[in-house]
Order: sequence, then structure tokens, then C-alpha cells
Amino acid sequence: MTTPTPKTENPNRYRARDLSCNDFTQHLNFHLGSAFKYIFLHKEDGGREDLEKALWHLRRQRKDEPKFKKLKNKLYFKLSQKLESCGFDTGTDTDTDTDTGQALDAILYAAAEYNEDNISWATACVKALLKEMPPETERGGI
Repeated sequence: MTTPTPKTENPNRYRARDLSCNDFTQHLNFHLGSAFKYIFLHKEDGGREDLEKALWHLRRQRKDEPKFKKLKNKLYFKLSQKLESCGFDTGTDTDTDTDTGQALDAILYAAAEYNEDNISWATACVKALLKEMPPETERGGI
């Protein structure tokens, strides 16, 4: 019996728009960081599956309400500006990726001001992104 060869890690998958996803997730707890990562990467190759994973992590965050150190306001604003400088618009500019930017910013905000409404906002943003995604069969999936 042969041992399967492990897949090589592709650090480029974790980079988008001259920015590392880890620049953000290192400041978040596990579930918020994972949701952020899946939203950040969903256009690279994960598509619907990544967005569904993000929703799962947001639901777990809401259900478990784990204790974590809140993101300080100064750091929240710094990370939010970083998102915008990379083309993830967090406002209403139609020339940039507003929906993804709002979803990512919602997670950062939930980390800074954690409450049920902020997790609901992040969840609603991800659901809006899912509505925009074609079904897997249209993308060439199963």
C-alpha cells in the first residue's frame, strides 16, 4: 500500500490584490477569522462552497459566542482602510467589489463591536454574495 502524497500548500491562494488574508485574520478569533478567509478567497477558486463555509463559521460564532479579545477601534479602522485600498469597497462604489468588501468589513466590525446584530449583518452580506453566485452546475462543478 502506498502513502498518498500530501498536496503542496499554495500560499498564493491566500493572497489577493497585493494583500495577504493573514494580515486580517491574525486579529480575529477562530470563527470570525475563518469566515473572513472564506469570503476573501471565494472568487479565487472556492466559489459557493467557500461562501457556505463562511456562513457555517458565522453561525457557529453566533451560537457559541466564544469569548475573545475585541478588536480595538483604531485597528478596526486601519484594517477597514486596508480593505478599501486593495479594491474591496466597503461603501457603495459600484466600480469596486462592494458586496465582498461589505461582507469582510462586517466581520471586522463584529470583531470590534460584538453583538447579535453585527453577526446578523455579516451573515446577510454572505447570503447576498451567495445569491450572486451561479449554481455549481453552471460553474462547471458537479
